[in-house]
Amino acid sequence: MLDEGLRSLIALHGVGETRTGGILIVDDEKPNLTVLRNFLEAGYRVYEAQAGNEALAIARTTALDVIIADQRMPEMTGVELLEKLRDFKPDVAGIILTGYTDPPALISAINRARVFRFLKKPWQPDDILEAVRQASEHVYQTRAIQRLVALLAKRTDELDASLVQIRRTQSHLLHLERLGTMGKLAAGVVHDLRNLMVSLGYVESVLQQRSVAPDVLESVQVGMQGVGNLIHTLEAMHQFARGGILNIQKSILQPSLVVHDALAIARMDMGFRAHKVAVNIEEGLPPVHGDRQKLTQVLVNLVRNAVQATAQWRQIGVEASRKNGHVVFAVEDEGPGVSPDMKENLFKPFVSSKGEGGMGMGLYMAKLIVDSHQGEIAVLDRPQGGARFEVRLQPAEEPR
Repeated sequence: MLDEGLRSLIALHGVGETRTGGILIVDDEKPNLTVLRNFLEAGYRVYEAQAGNEALAIARTTALDVIIADQRMPEMTGVELLEKLRDFKPDVAGIILTGYTDPPALISAINRARVFRFLKKPWQPDDILEAVRQASEHVYQTRAIQRLVALLAKRTDELDASLVQIRRTQSHLLHLERLGTMGKLAAGVVHDLRNLMVSLGYVESVLQQRSVAPDVLESVQVGMQGVGNLIHTLEAMHQFARGGILNIQKSILQPSLVVHDALAIARMDMGFRAHKVAVNIEEGLPPVHGDRQKLTQVLVNLVRNAVQATAQWRQIGVEASRKNGHVVFAVEDEGPGVSPDMKENLFKPFVSSKGEGGMGMGLYMAKLIVDSHQGEIAVLDRPQGGARFEVRLQPAEEPR
C-alpha cells in the first residue's frame, strides 16, 4: 500500500500512472510458460522467452513492470538474468521461481540482482498473482517517487531561476531609482554651472579687451571649455536617467581631434600636470562617425582615472591607433591594475574602483556612450603592470 503522504503528493503533482502492465515470463520449458500465461494474461500484457539472452533482447525493446524467471535454465540462471537487466532497466521488479531454499545463495542473489521475491516450487497460481500484484505496486511506487523527485527538482530550478530574475529586476529598479535621483541632482548642478559660465564669459570678454597675457586668457578659455564639458556630461546623465537613452549627435571626425580635446580639458587638472604624458596618434587614421563632445567626455574620464591610479611623476599614455579593423582610443596607467572581481562589474552603475572616493558613474556613462556608437570598451592588464583601457570604434565608411 502507498503511504498516504506519498499518495497525496502523487495526486497533487499529477504524476499519473507509471506502470505499463507488461510482464515477461522466462522458462526453458514451454509448458511452464503456457501455464503462467493462462492465468496472467487476463490482467497483464504477457511476453515469453525460453532463454536468458532472448529475455534480455525482449526487455530492451519492451515496456515492462515485472519479470518472472525460472532459476534453473541452461544458458543463464534467473538471478544472472536479473543482474544483467539491472544495467539498463533497474526499475523492473524480478520474481524468481526456484526449487531450492539455500539462504546464503538467496541473500547473495538479493544483493547482486535485487530480486523482489523468491517463490518456491511447486507454486500456486494465487501465490504468483499476489507476488505480481505486490511487485507491480512496488514498481509503481518506485517510479512515482522518481518522477516526483525529477518534477520537484525541475520546479526547484524554475523557482531558483525566478528568484534570480526577481533579484535582477529588483536591482534594476534600484538602479533606476538611484539614476533618477542622480538625474535630478545633475539638473540642479547644471543650472548653477550655466550661471558660472555666464560669469566666466564676462571675465573672458574683459580679458580680451585688456589684452592680457595669452597664457592667462588661454587658462580662462580652457576652464570654460572644461565647465562646458561638465555641463554636457551632467546633461547626458540627466537625459539618460529620464528616458534611458542618450542624445548622440554624430558627425565625421578625425580621431586626433578627440585626443586633443580630451588633453586640453585634462590639463586643467593639477594632478595631470604632475605626471608624464606620452601621446601617440598614429598617422593616417581613418575618421570615425561619432559625437565629438561625448567621445571627448569618455577619453577625459579615462585620463582622469589614469591620473588618479598613477603616482606623481610617473607616466600615463594616451593613444589613437588602428587595430584589427577598429579605430582604438587607449589610455594606459602605471597603477596597481584592476582586480578580476572588479573587472566583472567595473562598467556597471555605482561601482567604483576608488572605493568610497568615487560615485561609480564615470565608467558607466562611458560605456553608455560607447555602446551608443556601436563600439566596445574594455580594460586590459598591461604586461609591465597597470591597466589599459581601450575604446574600439568602427571607422566611418568611405564615401563612394
